[in-house]
Amino acid sequence: MFFVNRQSIKQQAKEDVRKNYLPWLIVAIIAISLSFLQGYLQLTDQTSFVDGSARIQFQVRWLNIIEIILLVPFSRLAIHLCTGTFRSIKESLFKNEQWLRDIGALLLVALYTFLWTLLFIIPGIIKGYSYSLVPYILAEDDTISITEAIELSQRMTEGYKWELFVLDWSFILWDIAAGLTMGIIGFYSVPYQKATWTRYYLQLSR
Repeated sequence: MFFVNRQSIKQQAKEDVRKNYLPWLIVAIIAISLSFLQGYLQLTDQTSFVDGSARIQFQVRWLNIIEIILLVPFSRLAIHLCTGTFRSIKESLFKNEQWLRDIGALLLVALYTFLWTLLFIIPGIIKGYSYSLVPYILAEDDTISITEAIELSQRMTEGYKWELFVLDWSFILWDIAAGLTMGIIGFYSVPYQKATWTRYYLQLSR
């Protein structure tokens, strides 16, 4: 285990976003749009007195699946932007011959995390961080299997799960500001957070 300087990584992430903001903005627009759609549907479900609950929940589940599908392409784009290998949006987001593997892996991760959460909330959170690097691992390696990616993420996060938890909480004020501004701040904070997580992954993987 080696020390990862969180402040240094955040500074690098800010530079990554500043140097090539447009691709990051596309990620932010998609992520914020999906989040708002989910929030709107859930609010509609809670305030509606007509028999539409099942339909709304079905739509929310589909949005969750779309988010899962986009995790690996977004991670690949972020890696390309942070490592200076970015060429085009098309290449980073859509050049993927292993999309079935990626979806299967992330659905399995979601299932594992859910099952751990059924035991107690805390183990579920811990396991969530254990699996958190799977999208980045899949994005970088087309040959790795689902089980290998999950096992590698667990090894890489060994001793760093608390650090990753603290990293997430260090953005709480950004998240509050994004909520108070109806997502406007999110057009910067979402790329900033994604770039920071990507930089952390790159530190652990190298």
